[in-house]
Amino acid sequence: MNNAQLFLLLSLALSLMAVLVLAWSVLRAARVATKGAERGHVMSHVTVYREQLGELERELAQGSLNQQSFDLSQQELTQRLMEDAPAAATALPPIVAPAHIKLLISLLSLTLPVLAFVIYFYVGTPIALDPALLAKANGEEQITPQKLEAMAEQLGQRLEKEPKNAEAWVMLGRIQRALARYEQADAALQKALALERNDDVMIERAEVLAQKNNGSFKGEPWTIINSVLKADPQNGNALLLAGSAAFSESRFKDALMYWEKVRGLLPATSPDGPALAEAIDKARERLGLPPLSPAVAANAPASAGALAKPESDGTERLSGRVTLAPELAAQVSPKDTVFIYANAAEGPRMPLAIIRTTVDKLPYDFVLDDSLAMNPQMKLSQVKLVMVRARISKTGNAMPQAGDFGASAGPVTPGSPEKLQLTISKPLMP
Repeated sequence: MNNAQLFLLLSLALSLMAVLVLAWSVLRAARVATKGAERGHVMSHVTVYREQLGELERELAQGSLNQQSFDLSQQELTQRLMEDAPAAATALPPIVAPAHIKLLISLLSLTLPVLAFVIYFYVGTPIALDPALLAKANGEEQITPQKLEAMAEQLGQRLEKEPKNAEAWVMLGRIQRALARYEQADAALQKALALERNDDVMIERAEVLAQKNNGSFKGEPWTIINSVLKADPQNGNALLLAGSAAFSESRFKDALMYWEKVRGLLPATSPDGPALAEAIDKARERLGLPPLSPAVAANAPASAGALAKPESDGTERLSGRVTLAPELAAQVSPKDTVFIYANAAEGPRMPLAIIRTTVDKLPYDFVLDDSLAMNPQMKLSQVKLVMVRARISKTGNAMPQAGDFGASAGPVTPGSPEKLQLTISKPLMP
C-alpha cells in the first residue's frame, strides 16, 4: 500500500467515525425528545383530571353535589385516568421514528465523506497524492522531445481559437526553438511581435535567427540587436547578446565593451556574476589584457537567463566530420535538414548540444560544445559519456521519424581530442 492509498483509507475511516458520532448524537437527542413527549402526554391527562376534580370539589362546597355523588364521581375520574395513561403511552412511537433517523444517518454517511473529499480537492493539494504529478509541478520531471511535441500541439490548437494571444505565441516559439525548429520558432515569435512589441522577445528572435544561420549574427540578428539598443541603451539582454555576437565574430573589444556595460548596470549580488566575469576574462585574454581581479569577478552581475556561457572553455568540446554515403545521394534533397547533436549515452535522449544544417552543406565539419546547449541545465560538460549522432530529416522534425537517415559514434568522453567520422549511409530503425 503506497502513501496515497494509505491517506485515502485513513481519511475515509475518519469520515465514517465522524458519521458515527453524529448518528449517536441524533439518536440520543431523539430518545430524549420521545421521553419528553411521553411525560407531556401523561401530564396533560393529569391536568384534565385535576381540573375536573376541582370542579367536583366546588360543587360539593356549594351544596349542589352531595358527598356520596362526589365520591362516586371521583372514583370514575380516577378510573378513567388509570385507563387513559397506558393507552396514551402505547399510542406514541416506541422511542424514535425509524424511517426519519435511518434516512438522516444514510444522508450523513454519504454526504460527509464526499463533501470532505470535494473540499480537499478544491482547497487542498491533491497533486501531492501522486509523486509523478508533484515532480512535474515542481519542475523535476524530465522534459523530453515527445513532451515538447505534445506541448507544441496543444499550444497550436489553443492559438487556433486565440490567434491574438501574444504570450502563447512566445511560448510556442520557445518550444519550437527547443526542438531545433528555428523556422517555426521564428514565425511564432514574429506573430507575437506583430501583436505586441517586446524588446526581450525581439532579442529572443535575434538568437533564433542566429541559430538558424548556424551561429552567424550577420544581417537581421544584428539589425534587431541594434534597434533594441537604440530604443533602450541600457537593455541588459540586448547588451549581453551583442557581446556574444561580437565575440563570435572575433570582435573582442566590442564584446568587452558590451559586457562591461552590463556589469555596471546590474546588482552586484546577482548569482550569475561568475558566468559574466568568465566571459569578460575570455574577451580580455583575447585582447592580451590581464583577467579581472577575484574581487571584481565575484561581484560581477549578469542578466538573468540571457547569458549562461558565451563561449565554452573547450574542455567538453567534440569535433568531427559528417559525410553522406554516395548511394544515398539520390534519396535525399539538398535542402533536407541535417541535425548533428550529442546526447547522454545513458539517460534522457534530449540533445546536450545541437547543430542544424542542410544536406547541401555536407560534408560538414562540426564542433559541439556547451555554447550549443538547448538547455543551460543540460550541457556536455555535465555528463561523462555521450553519443554523437547525425540525422537527415525530410520534414525538419527534431524527433526521429520513419524515412530519416542517420549515423552515430560513441560512447565518447566530452573533450576527447578524437576527430569523429560520421557517414550517413542507412535509414534509422523505426
